[in-house]
Amino acid sequence: MSTATVNGTNLFYEQIGAGPAALVLHGGLGLDHTPYRGLDALADQLRLVYYDHRGNGRSERVAPDTITMPHLADDAAALATHLDATPAIVIGHSYGGFVAQELALRHPEHVAALILVDTTPGQLGESEAPGEDQGPPPPAEWLEAVSSAPRDDAEFAATLRTLLPYYLADRASLPAVEAAVERTIFDAATANRSMEVLAGWSSADRLSAIRVPTLVVVGHHDRISSPAQARRIARRIPDAQLVELEHSGHFPWLEEPERFLGIVREWIGEKLALSR
Repeated sequence: MSTATVNGTNLFYEQIGAGPAALVLHGGLGLDHTPYRGLDALADQLRLVYYDHRGNGRSERVAPDTITMPHLADDAAALATHLDATPAIVIGHSYGGFVAQELALRHPEHVAALILVDTTPGQLGESEAPGEDQGPPPPAEWLEAVSSAPRDDAEFAATLRTLLPYYLADRASLPAVEAAVERTIFDAATANRSMEVLAGWSSADRLSAIRVPTLVVVGHHDRISSPAQARRIARRIPDAQLVELEHSGHFPWLEEPERFLGIVREWIGEKLALSR
């Protein structure tokens, strides 16, 4: 467990495994990388670099106006350079998928391949019609719960734990997901700021510029980042491969771990000519 001073802030990171570097970008924001340690199984094939985004987890708390999509992408690029982990396979989930897209667009030289998991391209682009399929909206109960900014970290943590079933395909996966977030450090201020940033961000009109191998994975039952959102990404990135997991919601590496990890292993092996 270490910290690196990069791009004007201190980022907490952990590395395990050996092989090509894979930078893991966690979602949230207002969470940390802890729920992603289910990816540790890939450490026999990859050098996994986990880190907490600025203002998240064990990384430095920063002024809210420095939490922007460009800053988050620049942090990832700077950390990869600091750790001699570039170009890296970039794995981005949910909000981390937004950052991963921005990273690939701003710093293509740092990205060897892109794996986008249950994420979206953000707001409508100028090239999109309002009627274009974006899937159903999230459940009304979920929208109501997240419409009010949490007042403190404890309220944010309690609200998220209450909402976890909405992220899942089947409540049978709930214990695994609850265990994954049990040690998570929550930050309400960063979560609130992240929603302000997302309201003004879109990659939709820029995705055609991404030229690295790209895998887009989505849970069939994801009601937060729907399969339609994954299709918005996949049809705009040249030669992107889209995989929809039948029995997953928003956390496929926890809901269908063998299937998810198998898909990632096979795709990486094919695209980057790696042996298992």
